[in-house]
Amino acid sequence: MAVVALLAAAGAGGCQWLIPWAVADRHPKETVKAEYDLEAERLVIVPYAGIEILFNDRMAPLEVSKDIVNQIGLHLKSHVKTIVHPIAVDQWQESTLEWPNMALPDIAKAFQADTLLYVELERYTMVEERSASLFRGRVRARVQVVKADAPRNPVYETTVETVFPEDQPVGVIGTSERVIRAHTNLAFAEAVVRKFYQYQVEIKGGRQ
Repeated sequence: MAVVALLAAAGAGGCQWLIPWAVADRHPKETVKAEYDLEAERLVIVPYAGIEILFNDRMAPLEVSKDIVNQIGLHLKSHVKTIVHPIAVDQWQESTLEWPNMALPDIAKAFQADTLLYVELERYTMVEERSASLFRGRVRARVQVVKADAPRNPVYETTVETVFPEDQPVGVIGTSERVIRAHTNLAFAEAVVRKFYQYQVEIKGGRQ
């Protein structure tokens, strides 16, 4: 109410210099630059999960791929022209049993893709450590960008790790695993795709 009154008074009195102060951003932000400028005419996302993850959650790689596709569509639409459908990749992996032994550029070429995003899931859990009554999603993966015709690959590599919820686990009575999975997968996909575009974050400890 005080800010509204101040603006009204400023407008009535002609003190326009007060307005920028009143509406100034109270939470300063800083720009985080892209770690790699992802550009692709045709992109294929290839997830990989070990036996332990697949035994507990067969659908994890496909679900992660779908969320990454959605995030690319939101933030990199002008940089990535087309994306191979995750279901097509999943079906190809099922029918090509030797694919884990193939070179990543060769996999890209198998999909007529100039760029491949490889997501190797190293950890994928929804239950809090040492507890069967608490949910907390944790995903860690090695992420690589491979160009089909690059002289050296990968052209970019990093590790992405996310936790949801970040502050504390949630009791199994308070929510469901499906809800935790959806939020965890989304948080992970956002973290992966954020490596490829510029964005802003609030500066902790900024003016309150």
